[in-house]
Amino acid sequence: MLLAHVRCKRKLDRLLGCPPINQQIQQVDERLWAVNMTPEASIREIGMMVLRFRSVYRAVMENRLVKYFIKAIPALAEYSMLGKTWYHTTETLGDRPKYDTVILDGPATGHLISMLRIPQVILDIVPHGPLTRDAAAAQQLLADPRATQMWIVTLAEEMPVAEAIDLYQAARYDLGIAVDRLIVNMVYPNLLMTPESRSAFDTLRSADELPLGLQPFVEDLDVIATRRAVNEHYLGRLAEKIPLPRVELPHLFTERIDRTKLENLVAPLGASLKATSNG
Repeated sequence: MLLAHVRCKRKLDRLLGCPPINQQIQQVDERLWAVNMTPEASIREIGMMVLRFRSVYRAVMENRLVKYFIKAIPALAEYSMLGKTWYHTTETLGDRPKYDTVILDGPATGHLISMLRIPQVILDIVPHGPLTRDAAAAQQLLADPRATQMWIVTLAEEMPVAEAIDLYQAARYDLGIAVDRLIVNMVYPNLLMTPESRSAFDTLRSADELPLGLQPFVEDLDVIATRRAVNEHYLGRLAEKIPLPRVELPHLFTERIDRTKLENLVAPLGASLKATSNG
């Protein structure tokens, strides 16, 4: 499996305890490779594939006027990273794909929608040639629900939910990309699940004086209950606007997530996939 980040800050390397993930693909686990894509590195890699020789690449792509022209091309940076991701889906080792799965960890919603539109835009406006050939292959991959599926990851909060809805509608009605499921991250626990527990908490919160040491507990529980109420409101909106299988990942109350804590997030995902396959 290859995980292709788009200009990502250091997260996966800290999580897995591996060296910093940069613009070169590197193995980070037994069956996981990763790369942190940047426009500059992606354009350079595509240029090398087209021009073949480093000396030719330097003569052409590092020419001052050419570099100025490249920067002026709309959406070239986004297309270079999308094109790089598509290229890795075509790589083989012998008669087998080099990577069984390629995951594009996309940028923010607006940039991602623009990125995913580019292959069709190229097919609509660019004369037939090498660029349109690759764009057609990338577009075919994106539009094939057997090969490509989108997972939308969001938070149960106002702005992330609005962006998740925009992305779902764009994928379904504009981009023609199959959306498989919705992942809601950092959901606060429901610690006051029964009327009795809620009543007991309200009694504690309204007390004029609390036993020594109990005040911080009540304050923390109040914050969690308030955040849970916000989550529940936006979980309802997500259920209304994005009718997909949904996985809720718990909020991990820790400053640093290690591989052990990661199991708390992996388990719900695995259960969701198993339930879908059984269904």
